[in-house]
Amino acid sequence: MSYAKAAQAYQRNAVMTASPEKIIQMLYDAAIRHLEQSREALANPATTHSAQVGVSLGKALSIIGELRSVLDYDKGGEIAENLGTLYEYSIEQLTQANLTRSPEHIDPPLRVMRTLKEGWDGIIPN
Repeated sequence: MSYAKAAQAYQRNAVMTASPEKIIQMLYDAAIRHLEQSREALANPATTHSAQVGVSLGKALSIIGELRSVLDYDKGGEIAENLGTLYEYSIEQLTQANLTRSPEHIDPPLRVMRTLKEGWDGIIPN
């Protein structure tokens, strides 16, 4: 088995056996990683208009959209509403980053994702 296939199998197993809370942590990690890649590529004039930017932004948008879509407003009440607002703001900023090709629009969603991840890290054991 190649290293890439072994890594994929490991990652798939990690997701399949993870608790819902751990999956949220993993989604935050992935969103942060893709946001950092987007910001880095947008800040470099040689890659500002590259496919790499579109792929990274698209993945970050998908993750944040998924996080927003699973919010339970009935059970979560005000917390779910606040998270929904943060996710919507992040999506708007990333849309602007894509339209303007400006790395500055990546910073607010990156701060949001890092802050939320820190909160999850404080309550979910590794």
